[in-house]
Amino acid sequence: MYPENTAPSGGTAEVGKELETLLEQVGGLLREVFDRLGTIAGEVVGLRRAALAERGAFTVRDVAAVKPALLRQLTEQPGADGFGFFTASGVLRDRDRHFEWWQRGGTGAVRLQLNLDPTSVDVYDYFEMEWFTAGRDRGRRSVFGPYVDYYGADRYVITLAAPVTDEVFVGVAGADLRVAEFEPLLLGALRETGHDAVLVGPERRVIAANTSRWLVGSRLPRVPVAGQDGFVAVGEVGLDSDWVVALAPHA
Repeated sequence: MYPENTAPSGGTAEVGKELETLLEQVGGLLREVFDRLGTIAGEVVGLRRAALAERGAFTVRDVAAVKPALLRQLTEQPGADGFGFFTASGVLRDRDRHFEWWQRGGTGAVRLQLNLDPTSVDVYDYFEMEWFTAGRDRGRRSVFGPYVDYYGADRYVITLAAPVTDEVFVGVAGADLRVAEFEPLLLGALRETGHDAVLVGPERRVIAANTSRWLVGSRLPRVPVAGQDGFVAVGEVGLDSDWVVALAPHA
């Protein structure tokens, strides 16, 4: 069986089997992170329900109690730079915009500080960020990047995000993965083939490749299609990632 939303095409049955293996392995790496975000979502929902039952209101103080869960996921996830939760508008009684985000620092985890004042010129307006609107407006997960996160001290990261709902949209749980540490995991998966393999994001940007034929961070001239540009098989990773794996004979 092919992974979720996967439609490999082109090539022989043997090539298709190789592609299936790669898609399963790459998808597994993303699924691990999304499972962790699901754990965080469960923690948030539990905190909200307890607060509403006790006081009839969900507050900033209640959200802060998700910190242990965030630190646990940060510690356990390979390549993780940060884990956090951003609230939806109107969810908290005492603040319209709020988040809890912890990331790796030089001497341990540190809380990320961002300016959320909507009247400020340099406001971090997460309500309009792609990873947030995907959860709020379409109820879907998202994988964004790689990109340089200037708000996170110029880190080069991949962001995974998932909506948190409890009858209503509560917010978005997210994780940043350091490309320098997560790319080797992806590369390890891509090496499980006798072909040149490249993992490409939605902007045609190369995320990982098992050969110097494609440079990480560069953009392909077009989205890979089996039978074009030397590719013999192409498949979608799925998991709302918009990532594709493409195979070509060794150059």
